[in-house]
Amino acid sequence: MIWFVAKRAGALLLTVLLALAAIFALMEAAPGEPSDNFGATVVADPEARAAIERERGLDKSAPQRFWLFISNAARGDLGSSYYDGSSVAGAVLSVAPVSGELGVLATVFVVLPGLGLGALAARKRGSFTDIGVSFASLIAVSVPSYWLAVVCLVVVGERWPELVPGGGSYVAFWENPVENLKIMFLPSIVVGLGAFALVTRAVQSSLGSALEEDDATFARACGLPERTVLWHIAGRRAAPGVLSVAGLAVAGLLTGTVLIESVFQLPGIGQLLVTAFTRGDLPMALGGALVTALVMLGVNLIVDTVIVMLDPRQSKVVGAR
Repeated sequence: MIWFVAKRAGALLLTVLLALAAIFALMEAAPGEPSDNFGATVVADPEARAAIERERGLDKSAPQRFWLFISNAARGDLGSSYYDGSSVAGAVLSVAPVSGELGVLATVFVVLPGLGLGALAARKRGSFTDIGVSFASLIAVSVPSYWLAVVCLVVVGERWPELVPGGGSYVAFWENPVENLKIMFLPSIVVGLGAFALVTRAVQSSLGSALEEDDATFARACGLPERTVLWHIAGRRAAPGVLSVAGLAVAGLLTGTVLIESVFQLPGIGQLLVTAFTRGDLPMALGGALVTALVMLGVNLIVDTVIVMLDPRQSKVVGAR
């Protein structure tokens, strides 16, 4: 198990490094210079511009700047913003709770009910319930989240404006829980629909197949209650398939969604990345992307480890992903 975790962790760290290198290369290839966004006064003064470029490391070559970011990040230092010199780590930490809360609420309001609906449909395969759940999950995964967010802004915002957040209206949960939940309810529903569909279908398919296996049939013949067959026998067999899908879906929710945060003007990691890319703020973009990738791949590592603990035979399947 230790070797499996170490091997998977090494592969995930390599994935993070390659993703950061790709982002760095794309931003380096973009037209213009980061110092173009320093402000009109600085841009118009060549000496002031050169001084700030030296201060923020922009006078170094691209490979040097990338290596400097990676080596500092390994020590926990994400550097300073090209735009205003602020701490990248501080900026990311200040907005991460917003994206995290959005993901948690989406999981509670949307994904967990999907688990229950999937289990209900699996128990009643071929019934109207099964067909209805399949249809609902198909609609949920087919509707573009960006389009749905805009529709919600127009339709819901007209009748219940208090449920639609506006620019600068975000209130943290610890400041005003009721107001915070009002603001976050609609975005969490929209952002969670895709994960709802994936998780519902995974439970419906995996658990439905497991309920038809020989061990489940034998348990029923022995007189075991259906609840025991569902959760202790079929549920254990279906768990690896469900966890692999649910883990990736929830990890995606926890890291925020750029489009949804932009539409609802939520100050999360998604908004931070959009602003960083717009300004050509390379350290801020790399810092936000690094935290996002580590959260997603960290959850993936935890899920893979749990899957192998439940069924050691899955180690080859998980390791091949």
